[in-house]
Amino acid sequence: MTTTTDLAALVATLAAKVDALESERAIEQLMVDYMAATDAESGKGAKVAVLFTEDGSWESIGPHGNPGWAATGHEALTRKFDRNVERMPFSAHFVTNTAIQLGVDGDPDRATGQFMYFQACTYRGDRPLWIAGKYHNDFRRVDGTWLLSYMRVHNFFTTPFDQGWVKVPHLQTP
Repeated sequence: MTTTTDLAALVATLAAKVDALESERAIEQLMVDYMAATDAESGKGAKVAVLFTEDGSWESIGPHGNPGWAATGHEALTRKFDRNVERMPFSAHFVTNTAIQLGVDGDPDRATGQFMYFQACTYRGDRPLWIAGKYHNDFRRVDGTWLLSYMRVHNFFTTPFDQGWVKVPHLQTP
């Protein structure tokens, strides 16, 4: 015979599983929205900034990182990404190899995620580039919505389309 206590435990277990599935899907969609925002032809900064928490940060890391490009908070993120409209008037981001960890430090409203990315873009209007790397992200659920709280971009290469990453592993793109 099933007791009320058994049913309550089952409902709680199912609710936790549904929350985990919905959270993973929301974080995956957040990354898709980030890719679309970074590829936007106009209003790029505002479109990116709203995907971050108010105190959210973006940072370029690794041997090909650009530490001077870090940004924290919506205003700084908006400036950082609006500057990319001129630098890279065309970009097409692709994200894959999703790995999401929910409940960081036992907090159901915190998560981390790793994602690989590949980008085809045009630098300064006439130079085609390939860019690839990995995102190491922290996420936080705020008022029921998952947002980026800290994005670390580890760039593997930025290379001219016609030369490849073996010949030119990293091209500076100020």
